[in-house]
Amino acid sequence: MKKNKSEKGQALILTAFGIIALVGFTALAIDGGRSFDEKRHSQNAADTAALAAALAYHNNENIVDAAQTRAASNGYDNNGTSNNVTVTVTDIAAGSGICPGNAAGKEITVVIDTTIDTTFTRVLGRQTMQNSVIAVTHSCNHILVDPFNGAAVAGMNPNTSSCAFDSGQSNAAHWTLKNGGIFSNGCAYSKNGNSVTLDSDQCVETVGTASNFTCMQQHQTTKVIPWPSGVISMMPENPCDGTPGDVGLTPTPNQTTFTDGVYCISDLDSLDKKDIVLNNATLYVTDMVFDLRFAGSGGFNGTATATGPYAGYYMIVAYNPTPCPVFNAKNVQTMVLRGNSGGTFSGTILAPSACIDVRGNGEPSGINTQIIGYNVTSNGNGEVYINYTPNPDLFLPFDDSLSLVK
Repeated sequence: MKKNKSEKGQALILTAFGIIALVGFTALAIDGGRSFDEKRHSQNAADTAALAAALAYHNNENIVDAAQTRAASNGYDNNGTSNNVTVTVTDIAAGSGICPGNAAGKEITVVIDTTIDTTFTRVLGRQTMQNSVIAVTHSCNHILVDPFNGAAVAGMNPNTSSCAFDSGQSNAAHWTLKNGGIFSNGCAYSKNGNSVTLDSDQCVETVGTASNFTCMQQHQTTKVIPWPSGVISMMPENPCDGTPGDVGLTPTPNQTTFTDGVYCISDLDSLDKKDIVLNNATLYVTDMVFDLRFAGSGGFNGTATATGPYAGYYMIVAYNPTPCPVFNAKNVQTMVLRGNSGGTFSGTILAPSACIDVRGNGEPSGINTQIIGYNVTSNGNGEVYINYTPNPDLFLPFDDSLSLVK
C-alpha cells in the first residue's frame, strides 16, 4: 500500500495567518474608528475656531488669537506634536462679488493637523495616524449700496420689447447727464450717437442690450432688480395710508406751494398747468392712474425734504401692480417731468411703475436729482440737463455678516 506524506503542522500555519487577519481587522475597527472620531472632532473644532475668528474681526479683536483660543478650548493647543493649528487671514476686496453687496471683508482659513498613537495597528508596523481638516469663513463688512450703481436715470421695465430708457424721438431733445449714467432693468435705446452726453467716466448699464450710445463703458449687468419684489422693497413707507404714525399732510384745495412736510397727493392731475414749488417738502402720490402733462405751462421747482425718512425725495409715486407699458398708454401712471419758468428742482423722483417723459427747461444748472421710472424717455424740444445727486435713503443696507463656506 502507498502511504501519503504527513500533513502535520499545516493547521498551525493556517491558524497563524488567521490570527494576523484577525489582528488586522481589529486594528481597522479600533484604530480606524479612533481616527474617524478624531477627524470629526477636529473638524468641529476647526469650524468653531473659524467662526470665532470671523466674529473677532467684526468686534475689532485679534483674529488669529480668537481662532487659536477657541481651538485650544476644544483640545487643540497647537503644541507641535499631537496637533498643529494654522490660521490664515486674507482680504476680500470690495467689488469682488464674494460678500453681499460687493462689500469688503476677510476670508479666514483654519487648518488643524493631528497625530494619534495607534494600538493594534502597531502590530502591523503603523505607529501613528494623521488627520488634516480645514474650515473657511467669510466675514463681510456692513455696506450701503446704490441699487443702480450711481445712475442719474434708472428704468425698471424688465421687458426688452419696449426699452426702459429711450432717449426719445424728438429731433430737438438732447440729454446731458452729469455725475451719473443710465441704468436699465431691460434694454436702453438712443436714437443716435449724439442724443445722450455723459461724463467721461459714466455710461450705460443694462440687463439687456444698449443701442446707439457712444460711451465706452456700457455693459450688461447681472444686477437685475426683481420685478416687482425688488421695487417694492425700496419703496419708503406710505405716510398716507391711514395707519398709526402717518406723517402725510393733506394739501388745501388748489395748493401749489408745499413747505416743510410730506404731502399726500391723491389727484396728481390737479397739478396740471400749475407751477409747483416745494420748500423742504416731499410729494407722496397715492394715485394709481394719472396723466400729468403740464399742457401749455407749469412745472416743478424747489427743494426736497432735508431730514427724516423722506429726506432727499422730491416726489414718491406709489407702486401700481399694472405698470405703464408706453408713454401714450391709458389708465396707467404717466407724467411729463420738467422744471418750471422759475428755475429747477432737486431731489429724487421715485416712480417705479410710471412712464416719465423728461422735458428740459434749458437750464444748464439742470435738475439735481435721480429719476427712477418704469419707462423713461424725452420727446420735448428743450435740452434735458440732469445733475445726479445721490439719495442715501434709497441705498440698500447690507449688514455685517459671517458665513462658514467650507
